[in-house]
Amino acid sequence: MKQETILLVDDLADNLRVLIGILSEQDYKVRPARNGPQALLMARTSPPNLILLDIMMPGMDGYEVCQQLKADPQTHNIPIIFISALNEVLDKVKAFSLGAVDYITKPFQAEEVLARVETHLKLHRLHHELVQSEKMASLGRLVAGFAHELNTPLGVAIGSASLLKREANKFNQFMEQDEVDEDELLPILDTIDKSSDLTLSNLERAANLVTSFKRTAVDQTSDKVRTFEVKQLIQDTINTLHSRFKKTEIEISMDCPNDFKVKSLPGALEQILTNLLMNSLIHGFNEGKNAGAINIKAQRDGNNLHVEYSDNGKGIAPENLEKIFEPFFTTHRAHGGSGLGMYICYNLITTQLQGTMTCESQLGEGVVFKMDYPIILT
Repeated sequence: MKQETILLVDDLADNLRVLIGILSEQDYKVRPARNGPQALLMARTSPPNLILLDIMMPGMDGYEVCQQLKADPQTHNIPIIFISALNEVLDKVKAFSLGAVDYITKPFQAEEVLARVETHLKLHRLHHELVQSEKMASLGRLVAGFAHELNTPLGVAIGSASLLKREANKFNQFMEQDEVDEDELLPILDTIDKSSDLTLSNLERAANLVTSFKRTAVDQTSDKVRTFEVKQLIQDTINTLHSRFKKTEIEISMDCPNDFKVKSLPGALEQILTNLLMNSLIHGFNEGKNAGAINIKAQRDGNNLHVEYSDNGKGIAPENLEKIFEPFFTTHRAHGGSGLGMYICYNLITTQLQGTMTCESQLGEGVVFKMDYPIILT
């Protein structure tokens, strides 16, 4: 396992020295910082696995450091443990409200520090592994859907090519005769013409599917910012899931201007749309409600991309609506639901895409997800 890095932030050299000794003995890579600005610079330049943060520091205190780290998408997910002489309940409440995962009161015991550090590093690793597992599952569904969808045009093209070959052989046999009956020859030529058209159209369909799949698969496994057309991306995402919807009576429509380009992370948006589409299929249109409509609307709103996803499915119960973005929350666990799909969507929007995501729903009237994030990701 790669050596894990811990950023220590304390203005007192003695405290740093003691903590460095405790953590270094357990083979952690320790990087000390003497003040808030230095800690922010170090965390953003080379993000650590965990941060131990003092509160009472001159200039910028630990609360402000934590607030800035949690507001930055690059450092948002780093677990922060406050370690402070302040032991009032209000101090601890404020620490947790800012996003800290734990609070250690000074004077501390070495065993307590190590136990809490190890616990939160394990939790952080588990969280990362679960998110990656869900992403790979999403990509697996994409591959399975693509393979199923590709079989149809290829199967038709192979059948047409086989017929074309047989008719071509017949044509050659006729041409070898001394006299050719035009009435017998014309149907063969007509079949050859139709078979050629059918073969070509289905091979073009297969080629388009391959192109869509390549764009989507590459984007979903890449974290690179690039300029892309929003409408094309939405269409590619719908295409890759076509096999999952074609046996239903669910109509998917799209409302997006042509040539509307943004500079962002295409893979993040594709995964969000994939998760939303699959949620509609699995949750919105099940148990007797297998017909309806899904609409994906994308437009420019100032300097933001505004995406509105809606369906007219079963909707979400009021008691579940407030939990929709929580990790591991699912009403479909008995059928294999992980409870990470919507959490990943929310996390991608708020951290990687630096935006916001909300959900509106009434039971029996469908659901609306609204997302806004910068057109140009910096």
